[in-house]
Amino acid sequence: MNKFKVPIKNALFMYSYIWDKAGKFDYINLSSEDDFASSNIYAELFLINIRKILKRGLYKTYITTNDLLNVIKGKIDFSTTINNQTLKNGKIYCDYDELVEDNIYNQIIKSIAIRLYKSSDITPENKKRLNKIILYFNQVAFIELRKSDFANLTFNRSNNYYFIMIKICELIFNTQMLNESTGKYTFFDLFNSDEGMNNIFELFINKFYQYELPKQYKVKYQTVLNWNLYGGNQSLLPIMKLDTLIISEEETIIIDTKYYKNYFIENSFNKKELRSSHLYQMMSYMNNIKSNNLLRGILLYPLPFNEKNINEIYKGKVVSDNNVKDAFVQFITIDLSKDWREIKKQLLDIINPK
Repeated sequence: MNKFKVPIKNALFMYSYIWDKAGKFDYINLSSEDDFASSNIYAELFLINIRKILKRGLYKTYITTNDLLNVIKGKIDFSTTINNQTLKNGKIYCDYDELVEDNIYNQIIKSIAIRLYKSSDITPENKKRLNKIILYFNQVAFIELRKSDFANLTFNRSNNYYFIMIKICELIFNTQMLNESTGKYTFFDLFNSDEGMNNIFELFINKFYQYELPKQYKVKYQTVLNWNLYGGNQSLLPIMKLDTLIISEEETIIIDTKYYKNYFIENSFNKKELRSSHLYQMMSYMNNIKSNNLLRGILLYPLPFNEKNINEIYKGKVVSDNNVKDAFVQFITIDLSKDWREIKKQLLDIINPK
């Protein structure tokens, strides 16, 4: 069965663009292992990045506390003081702000550390290192994490150093499963899930070109095209949305990313063919977009490690803005198992072929 082979350094390379942190990761101290089903890969990733948090100190937030005190602190809570008749004992209730480590950011980190500690195949050495982290967070409550815990977080100048760590925690959370019979956590290989990775691959490609292409290129995400159809109930027409649209003075490029392990299919004669539905979709885009320069449609696939690279370019005619014109359709693969510097070069060469 076809599989993708994505070393963890390359995974971080991809996520750095998705998280708008391109060039911010230090790849040097991370091993080159690529077994995404191993708890120790995630533990290593967690432990390398937690160092920056510990070096700067845990992020603290203010909470309002109501307490019975011997001296005034903050704002006196007169109603509670009177109702409980504490003045006769020389004590008063006060509302005051307290700076604490026990907040959702640190709760997420502690919960992930515990999940890694409870992983099925964690090594004794990593278990020992994780235990030290858990003890460091002893003033932080443990919570049962939910997906929604990651949704409403905000980052500012005081806690921006937490951003990458929280994103790594979210990555770990999204790839873990709990074995209810053993109580141990195991990992599934996210990069071999067509459904799970489709949006990630699509967003990575768009963000990469936004960041890496010169200013003369305009890179757009999920541009909606109007059908060149008239009359009838227009609201019944399906939405036509492009993954990535790149426009320069010389060229208009439509990139449609397809995270498929099997981008070839076999016809009734046992002959390999590219997927017809992908070609139909691209031709629909190219026949409905308005372009007054060279038009190119690119179907971009990651390369499974047991397949050969493809780079096929076909020339044809399309109708653009009611004019028939030449256009090109390209089927091409990108090898995500290569060194991330080579991946970067390959992606740039697609837009600027030599």
